[in-house]
Amino acid sequence: MKTTVYVVQKGDTLSSIAGKYNTDVKIIAGFNGITDPDRITEGQIIRIPLESNESDDYMTYTVQSGDTLFSISRMFGTDVNVLSRLNGIPDPDYIEAGRTIRIPVTSMPESVRIYIVKDGDTLYEIGKRLGYGIDELTAYNDIADPDKISIGQVIRLPMQNGGCVGGVYTVKSGDTLGKIAKRFGISLAELINLNMITEPDRIFPGQKIRVVPV
Repeated sequence: MKTTVYVVQKGDTLSSIAGKYNTDVKIIAGFNGITDPDRITEGQIIRIPLESNESDDYMTYTVQSGDTLFSISRMFGTDVNVLSRLNGIPDPDYIEAGRTIRIPVTSMPESVRIYIVKDGDTLYEIGKRLGYGIDELTAYNDIADPDKISIGQVIRLPMQNGGCVGGVYTVKSGDTLGKIAKRFGISLAELINLNMITEPDRIFPGQKIRVVPV
């Protein structure tokens, strides 16, 4: 099945995304293994199945401002040369925003999270908001100077077990809401309201706690 990919923007809902592609929320949720359609995060990559009579072995991605063929290849776990050949790109150092390019489906990771740098962002602030250390982000993205990131740059977010992924933290043994709030730099009241928690003293290992507002 032919698919395209969509990078979730601030304010998006699965319903609004489904409307853009004339499909159904349940289809997108099932295709991406999303158990709670009301919870998607900015920067999350959503795969969208497209109706087609062709048996294509690729998906499509629309180039965004700040993208490079190298950053796209890293995002989808493939190679610059593969993308160049598949898309007939003679100069891999130049791609224009808005262009649709093909991505080999075999290269698509099961779950991908990215963040697109905005005006005023610093790597430290991005890490703090999303629950990552600056050393972790620099190493994962091959960033030589953490003080030099640019608007539109794609920051890949490593998947973590028992930690924060895409703004959601998985409670570990010994955690309290107070400790979690302090770790992610938000108030206890905000954390309680964000998760609609009625009994703040009762959280359990494995529970999912949102630490970044949608």
